[in-house]
Amino acid sequence: MSAVALAATVHDPIGRLAEATVSMSGPLRASLARLAFNISDATHAATRDALSATADAIMVHSASEAMIGKARRDALALAGTDRPALYTDFDHLLRWLGLGPEDLRRVLEMEPALDCLVVGRSDRAFAAEPRRLRDSETLVNHTHALLTGDHWDLMFAVRRLSPRAIALILEQSQVDSLANDMEWPLLARRAGLALGYTQSDALYYRTLEEFGEDADNRDDDPLQWIRRLEFAALHASAMRPFLKP
Repeated sequence: MSAVALAATVHDPIGRLAEATVSMSGPLRASLARLAFNISDATHAATRDALSATADAIMVHSASEAMIGKARRDALALAGTDRPALYTDFDHLLRWLGLGPEDLRRVLEMEPALDCLVVGRSDRAFAAEPRRLRDSETLVNHTHALLTGDHWDLMFAVRRLSPRAIALILEQSQVDSLANDMEWPLLARRAGLALGYTQSDALYYRTLEEFGEDADNRDDDPLQWIRRLEFAALHASAMRPFLKP
């Protein structure tokens, strides 16, 4: 078992994650030292029950897209500051365990001295994403590279954090939206903590409705493009406080 805890947020109103949660409960317990879930109050009862059967700690938050970053911070606090923690959205982790358990183990064990390990999609995995993600996220990642010199995949919400990085985030994070994807590593960088980056072939995006499906089918929906542009704008705004004078 890894020495790393899990801090995960869960939002599953339709119960698509319930079956996978049950089938992956053994690998979850075997892979991570402590399982902490912050579950939205809109999550289906079947998923809540499956999580309750395997979790070490559970809390519930009000479902709100504007407050995803706060829910993620609260998940970190629930996991504790006495050991490193892997933060991830839970559907990402379930796919990761299913497709690349050895790769997950690699990420949990690599360079343990790092305070903030950003985990992105490999070039191959990113190239296979829907166009609305590729086009909007490429702009965000390019801007981050101009700001920091690091060409990283930022908008996938997988971070391995040391106890001091967790404490820093809990004390200083001010971004309540999902743009904490950008803020957390920039906070660690500004504080002089040790950062690193790695990629995975086993990470990819699906909507909750498409969990377990082979392909995303929403690139022809203008609303989904609007949402991705709005998300990119939130990440751009999260970079502003870190611009050099």
